[in-house]
Amino acid sequence: MRIITCENEDGLGIRFGLLNSPWKLISIEGLYKVGADVYTSDNTMTDGSTYQGSTLKERNIVMTMEDRPFAHKTSRKLLYDVFKTKSKGVFTYAEDGERRTIDYIVEDIEIEDGGNVREATISLICPDPNFESPYDISVIVAGWSDLFEFDFEIPEDGIEFEEKTDEKLKTISNDSGSDNIGVTITIEAKGEIVNPTIAKVETQEYFTLGTSEDPFELHSGDAVTITTHTNNKHVYVTRDGVKTECNEYQTEDSEYIQLMRGDNTIGFSADEGADYMNVTVEYRYKYPGV
Repeated sequence: MRIITCENEDGLGIRFGLLNSPWKLISIEGLYKVGADVYTSDNTMTDGSTYQGSTLKERNIVMTMEDRPFAHKTSRKLLYDVFKTKSKGVFTYAEDGERRTIDYIVEDIEIEDGGNVREATISLICPDPNFESPYDISVIVAGWSDLFEFDFEIPEDGIEFEEKTDEKLKTISNDSGSDNIGVTITIEAKGEIVNPTIAKVETQEYFTLGTSEDPFELHSGDAVTITTHTNNKHVYVTRDGVKTECNEYQTEDSEYIQLMRGDNTIGFSADEGADYMNVTVEYRYKYPGV
C-alpha cells in the first residue's frame, strides 16, 4: 500500500492512503519524472555544440484529491491549515517498507465549490528535486568503540573498556544514484589539536581550518561541526556548551566535501594532535525518484 504524508513546519499534517483520511487522493504528478537543464555553447564553423554542464530541475508535485460527503467545511479548513501558501513542509512517500522524504514549498491550493464530493488541487515546489532517506547514516572515521558487555568475567590481566578506531582513511560507498550528497562532519577533540583537515582522496579536495599565520586550536572537550549540504554550508565550534560559527577560519582553498556516486574515501589530519581527533561523518542518501 502506498501512503503519502504531508507535514508543515508547524507539525500539522495529512496522511493520504488510509480509509479514514479526510481527503481521498485521486492522482499525483511529479513523483517519477526527473528532468535536467543541459547547458551547451555553439562552436563557430563546427557542427553541433560543446557540453558545458547540467543541473537537475526543481520538482513540482501536484496532488488532486476529493473530500468526503457532508464534511466540506472541516475538510477545507484542514487543507488551508496544512498547506499554507508559501509555507514549507516535508512530503513523505512510503511503500513496501521503504520511505523517502522531500522538502517542499506550497505554491498554490485550489478547492472546488459545489457538489456532494468536492475536488482540490495542491501544487508543491521542491527546490531540491532529490528524495532522501528519512534517517541519517553515521560513519566513524576515527573514534572510540565500547568493549564493555554483560555478562563477562574480568581476566587476571585486567580488561579494556573501549578501543580506539584509528583509521586515517574511511571509504563510504554511495550507490544511491545521486551526486553531491551533503554531509555533516563532526570533529571531537580528545586533546590539543591545531589546524585540523578533512580530505577526500578521489578528488583531492581538502577542508582545513587555520593556517600557520592564524592557527585554529581545539582543546579537549571542544567539537567542530562542518555542514556541506546545498544551501547549508557552515562551520561551528562548540566550547563549554556554547556553539559559535567560525567560517572565517577555513582556508581559501578549502572545499565543502560532498559524496559522489561510487566510493568516497575520507581522511583526516592536523598540524598537531591528529591522534586526538574523533571524526564522524553523517549523511542521508539521495534518490532521483521514489
